[in-house]
Amino acid sequence: MCLDILSAYLYCKKNQLFVIFLRGLIWLWVFFWPLVYPSHSESNKEFSSLPLDEILKRAIYQNELMTKAMLALQYQEKVEIQKLDSSGNPLKTNSLQFLVKPGEGFLLSADPQTGTLAMRKLSTQDIQKAQAANMVSDYLSLKNLVPRFAISYEGMSRWHGLPSYIIRFDPKPNQPYQSKIEKLINAIQGKMWISKEDYSVLCVEGRLPKPVEMAWFIAVVDKLEIHYHASAEKGLFGHLPSFFDLEYRLKYILGQVHARQIISMKNFELPQPMGKNE
Repeated sequence: MCLDILSAYLYCKKNQLFVIFLRGLIWLWVFFWPLVYPSHSESNKEFSSLPLDEILKRAIYQNELMTKAMLALQYQEKVEIQKLDSSGNPLKTNSLQFLVKPGEGFLLSADPQTGTLAMRKLSTQDIQKAQAANMVSDYLSLKNLVPRFAISYEGMSRWHGLPSYIIRFDPKPNQPYQSKIEKLINAIQGKMWISKEDYSVLCVEGRLPKPVEMAWFIAVVDKLEIHYHASAEKGLFGHLPSFFDLEYRLKYILGQVHARQIISMKNFELPQPMGKNE
């Protein structure tokens, strides 16, 4: 059921993307792009003349490079779950903090009804089993997300002072899905901000424009809001993920579950000097 899917969050170092939108934040399919980008003028005319598909190509290429680079990094991660009342105020909060190292995985189990969170470290064998059982999915990978949406260009803006392209995404009518989580993803609309400088995804804001039925009339998700932003400070591999916030409300015949999950990441670094063999 949707509650089971939404209340279980699997972190796997080998499958990290935007936590994504998440992960994450955010969101498109992969195209080949040369390693060296041509230079561009700062004028608005130059910006507006760049085709949307070209912006997406470069954003995806940059995101793929960053995702692969992150597999070699270690960093601090904090996961927080909040049980909310009907107005969205926290009733109970539980959080976990841990150091993520290359090749490691953690199984995080969240119970939105009680606001509790538990973590179990995964071995390489555990991770492989989770992958084989499709417990680790790439629903939020860029290459899988873009075909689900109608994409449009909304112009230029600045995000924390950084020049960026604003890209809008809207649900496509009658988009097929194979699971309840895919049905939810298909219904999201929002915007993303892509760096003009290096095409990193800087920010994503998404929401449900209307309720989504999960089991006929028995269960309905009437609220889903996603907020993602990268670090405003550019690092060696671009603007790395910094914050992901997911709030949802599931209503059913006997009550409702209203919860918020917040993921933050910081202190990215190489665990050993670049190029040194283990």
